[in-house]
Formats: sequence, structure tokens, C-alpha cells
Amino acid sequence: MRSTGSVKLLLFVSFFFVSVSASDTFTQCLETFRTNGNATGGTDFFGRPVNDSRDAVGLTYEQCMASCGTGQESFSWSVFSQQFSAWLLPWLALVSQLPFGAESRIDNLISVALTVGSPTLAAFSLVITALNTRWANDRFSAIKYPNHENAAKALIYLQQVPLRLTTRDGLLASLIIIPENDDWWDCLVDRLQQTYTWTIAAATSVAWVIIAFIFTIADSVMNLGNNVNSSGQGAGILWLWLVPMVVGWLWVPVCSFEKLRAAIDKANEIAFVATPEEPAQANYAPEINPPRLANEVSHMQGIRMHNKKGVFTQDAARTAPVFNYARIWEWHSAVEMIAQAFESADRMAKRHTPVNSGNEWTFAEERRVTHHRDNRIGSLGQVQAYCGFDGPEDERTPPMPSGVWKRIFVASLFALGLQWSTTASAAITVLFTPTTGLGCRSGSYILYGIVSTMIWLTLLLSSYLAHLAKLHHHDRGDSSSSGFDFANLAEGLATFLRRLSTFAAVCNTLCIILACVFQFSDVFSTCYCNSSVLGRGAQHAYNVIAPGYDYDITRAAWIGGIILASGYAVLFLFALHLILELSNDIINN
Repeated sequence: MRSTGSVKLLLFVSFFFVSVSASDTFTQCLETFRTNGNATGGTDFFGRPVNDSRDAVGLTYEQCMASCGTGQESFSWSVFSQQFSAWLLPWLALVSQLPFGAESRIDNLISVALTVGSPTLAAFSLVITALNTRWANDRFSAIKYPNHENAAKALIYLQQVPLRLTTRDGLLASLIIIPENDDWWDCLVDRLQQTYTWTIAAATSVAWVIIAFIFTIADSVMNLGNNVNSSGQGAGILWLWLVPMVVGWLWVPVCSFEKLRAAIDKANEIAFVATPEEPAQANYAPEINPPRLANEVSHMQGIRMHNKKGVFTQDAARTAPVFNYARIWEWHSAVEMIAQAFESADRMAKRHTPVNSGNEWTFAEERRVTHHRDNRIGSLGQVQAYCGFDGPEDERTPPMPSGVWKRIFVASLFALGLQWSTTASAAITVLFTPTTGLGCRSGSYILYGIVSTMIWLTLLLSSYLAHLAKLHHHDRGDSSSSGFDFANLAEGLATFLRRLSTFAAVCNTLCIILACVFQFSDVFSTCYCNSSVLGRGAQHAYNVIAPGYDYDITRAAWIGGIILASGYAVLFLFALHLILELSNDIINN
């Protein structure tokens, strides 16, 4: 079976090379046209008709079709290998340096497809993660209650997982209040410390791609007229967004799925929960009812990961960082709920009110100890009240903090800027390459950018619809209901949009790689593509064939496109660095 498949593949490849080499070069076609002095359809370099065919340096679209046929220019392996290895291969190799770390290989493959198929989505997830990091840092910076720094660190690292909070039975409040859970926070943060950071391999890969890109750019600008139709100048600029993506994720805290799950599970093994006071007791006595291990009291945990069956969108359960877009709403709600509980405890502590209101406030003997552990001991009901929860059975809807849409808006601007600075620059370099105008090459770049942007929009809408459906089910008190209502409609539409966008991302990834390969292999070197029929229309389209074209305008457009794309990439990284620099008070403490 393997030999049969190999034969079929060999026959297909042989047919492809035979088909692409069937046509003569356009230069030979023009020479044949020039021998007929009475022929019409010849043009100068600007598409203007010439009276004598011997003066023609190009052909109109109609004449090109008549004289040269509908096939492509002959395939040149030397040109293809040189262009492919110089303009595309380094970028494909750099994709391997993106952070993946999902639970399964399928999830990692989907993350690759979403990243390459929609750089807009990838950039959005990166920037929103950085903005969330800064916001969480600011949210906890004014709180002075024990473990507030560890809480901020843990929540920043846990942007990659869907969080489930349990406020009932004192589970969440006990994590915040009772001193026995200090080790819980230390254990969680220690295991969540950033591991995906600068390495020699990552730094070498980024440096190699940048150096190769600079040398290739310089060579192409100096030798502009050589193989201009198969040059990968535009393709190389199109992939420039990868550099800020790789570097950016090396700055942002990222963990693998295995480490995230192990950190939460290991910490929850040592989580304690306050116990309720006996009805006969006048005051809570810790020596009579000491805190117990949470896993001995309840199968739930104060903070844990949702499994894939417990989320309303499957992308939220995928831990690769590109899926952070799907966890925006739930993560913000979880952070706000924990921050409010810490704030409530901090206010009570500043008033010198202990958890057990029947005791007096105990002042610490050491100056560096601001909260004596005796002030943090109390019954389940007292711990709940200290955090601002109503009672042991309180299971409230997590609040949504202000400023979420503002951060989404800022992240969207950054993402769209990175996408279209590279896409527009790549299109400009081809639009001003003779024959100037919108053609197959520039059209494929623009289509790639449009599809990428639409994927980002639909996935963001999908995540918001899933969030609305979850809130509706929570308020109604069930997780799945029959009937046709808003929650079911929103949930179904969110699933449809997510699957449609994922499929579109896979197609967009394959199409842009094929578009680059087609350009290098002269598949686009046809009368239709070289004449820029898409932009000029068949009546005004023409194909510049003969050498000698003045490439000054083209060279200026190429240099301008390089400056635009690389300049925005540098600006993107600079802004990202500033955002994270302002967030390092807690992360690096």
C-alpha cells in the first residue's frame, strides 16, 4: 500500500512539474511577437500602445493571452529553492518558538493554525494578557492583607486556564483568611513560576531570522530586476509579525498545561477550610474545632480548573496562550471576586477587628509582621463574613470589573495595527512592482489579512456569547436546560462561530503558505496575474516583459514597506515592554 501511494505521489509531482514547464518564458513569447512588425497589442513600460511591434517591451492582456497562452511561465528550481529558503523557510522555522504547551497535540495544532491563520487573534491574545497582568498588579497593589501578592501572582499565571471559584462552605474565604493556608499560596506560586523564558535556542532563532531577513532584503533591493515576479519581498514582509509574537510571549508569564494542573492539584492537597462552631459554644474555640483539610470536607475546591465539560466554549479549556481571548470574561470575574474578598478582609484588619469578633485584636511583636495569626482565626461563618460573603451557602455570580472593554479596545488596536502594518506593507511592495496594480500576489496578501481579521472578530464574539450564556444558566440555577431560549441560542451560535473560525484559520494558514509557494514557483506568472487584471480590468491590463524597466518607484515602495512593517513591529514591542514594566511590582517581587 505504501509503494502504491508513493507511485501516485510521484506521478502527481511529475505531472505538476510537466504542467508548469509546458509554457515558454514570457521573454521568448515577446521576441516571437516582435518578429511580426504588423502585429498589434504591444505596449511600452507604462502600458501605452506602440505602433511598431519591434518597439514593444510588453503586451496587453488580450495579446498576451493570444501570443503566450493561458499557462504559467516555466518552473525554475534554482529560483524556487533560493526564494523559498530565503523568504519563507526561516519564518516557518520561527513558528516552532511560539509557546504552545496545551493538553494534547490536537490543541497545539489548532493553536498553530489560529496563530498563523489569524495573526490578529494571536496579537490580541498577547496584548490582552499583558494588559490583564498590569491590571491585576494594580488591583492588588493597594491591599495589604497577607498573601495579596501571592494571589496576584497566581491569578496572573492562571490566565491560561478557566478558573472555577467556590464561595460556599467557606472554601474560598478560608484560602484568603485562615493562616493555615499561607502554605497553599506559597505552594501554588512556587509551582507556577514562569518557565518559558529566554533561552539560547529562542534567542538564536530570533536573531538568525532577523539577520537573514536583513541580508535578504538588502540583496533584493540591490538586484531588483532579477526574477521580479517570483521575488519573495512581499512574502517576507508579510510574515514579519512573527518576531514581536515570539519575543512578546517570552516576556509574558506562560506555563504548560502539565505544570498548571500539577500546581493547582498539589496546592489543593494542603488547602484547609474553617469549621462551623458548635451550637452550644458561645464563642468559637480553635482548639476545639480546628480547620480541616478541604478535601476531607468537600469534593469542591475554593480555586480550581474547569474541565472541558464544564466550560461553554472549548477554546477556554485549551491552555495554549493564543486561547487567552476565550478566558477574558471568566478570568476578570474571578480576579475581581478574589480582590473584593481581600479588600473586605483588609478593611476589617485596618479597623483592628479580628475574624473572631469575640476576641480582642492582637498586636504583632515584630514590626515586619503586620497581621498576627491570632487575628485570622475564626469559624466558617466568621471567615465568610470577614470576606463579605453572606453565609456558608453563599454561591454568588462572579462580578465583572470595570475597564474590561477598555482593555479589549486597546488590545484590538494593537492587534489590528500589527496585522495590517505587515499585510499592507507586503501588498504595497507588490502593488508597485511592474505591472503595477492589484494582482494575484497582492490580492492574496490582502485576502489573508481580511480573513485573519474576520477570524479574530468572530472568535471574540463567540467568547462573549458563551459568557452571556454561562451567566444566564448560572442565574437560572442550572447548567443545561431544554427549550429554545436566549441562553441556548447564544451557546449554539458561540459554538458555530468557534468551529467556523477554526476551520477558516486552518484554510487561511494553508492558503497563505501555498500563495508564497506559488509565487516562488511562478504559478502566479501568468498573463492574468502579471497583467494585474484584478486591479486594472481586462481592458487596461498589460504585462511588462522585457528588461530595462526603471525600478526607482518600485525600490522606494519596497523600502517604504519595510520601514512601515519593521517600524510598527519595533513600536509594538516597545509598547508591550512598557505595559509589562509597569506590572513587575508584584511579579518580580
